[in-house]
Amino acid sequence: MTIRADLHGHTYFSDGRASPAEYVDFRRQMQMQVIAIADHDIFAGVRAGALACRPTGMIFIPAAEITAFLNFGAAEAEQFHVLAYFPPEILNAYGVFEQTYLYRRGEQVQAAWKSFVMTWFDDVTAEDRAALDPDGALAKAAPGQFPALQSMINLIAARRHSLFEPFRDHHFRFWNDDKQLFGWSPEEMIDAIRADGAVDIVAHPVRYRDKPRTEAVLQYASGLEVYTSRHKADVAAHYRDYAVKNRKLWTASADDHQNARYIAPASGVPINTIERLLRKPLPIEMVLQAP
Repeated sequence: MTIRADLHGHTYFSDGRASPAEYVDFRRQMQMQVIAIADHDIFAGVRAGALACRPTGMIFIPAAEITAFLNFGAAEAEQFHVLAYFPPEILNAYGVFEQTYLYRRGEQVQAAWKSFVMTWFDDVTAEDRAALDPDGALAKAAPGQFPALQSMINLIAARRHSLFEPFRDHHFRFWNDDKQLFGWSPEEMIDAIRADGAVDIVAHPVRYRDKPRTEAVLQYASGLEVYTSRHKADVAAHYRDYAVKNRKLWTASADDHQNARYIAPASGVPINTIERLLRKPLPIEMVLQAP
């Protein structure tokens, strides 16, 4: 039995366009029962999302899409994403969530992103820099308030469109050059997720080019995302069969960035997966509402 859920999507704290409140409200309109915000490597929108979720009747799961690499530093290097899901109760006592390793790593990612962008600003002309940051607000902003990827791309496109393509091409260095933050193998990142008390789910497994390494990671992982808006029906069926055969948790999500038409998950998420993420049974009334 499955339940209506969308456990993978992004806000303007990474490469989405919606605020946490807008993100939550849209899923309320879609009649979801369980949702998560899973921004890249950070949890900055989690508390706002959980707060917005309280009056809706939906369950909110704190999450992030964590970046690791296959073959970091080599010509064939590619990003590998693992979703980390924390039990909602971790948000009940303020400060507990903020002391987890992954949360503190997320703060380091935000600080590194601001430094990366401001260093790029230093290499543009004075005229371009003045157009991008006319009053110095970006330079003064705290890392947590600094525009994330999509917001920065929007700002550059609006204020200095001639710099849009140079920045778009340059920004990949943020991940590719930072071994300390991102040069982890997927297995190392899965271990870090588990050490924090979270559950690991491999995101969009069809995307990775190195199929033997992907297979090894899937065998090590607790679960996998069998469907996102990028998965065709036959691909989703293949990974769902794989998950069932190998007794893995599985999810189906939109991976929504608000930059294209929203495509709802093609199926619900198994109740046993949701309960594993929650660390407790679902309310019986929610189970009875399951499609």
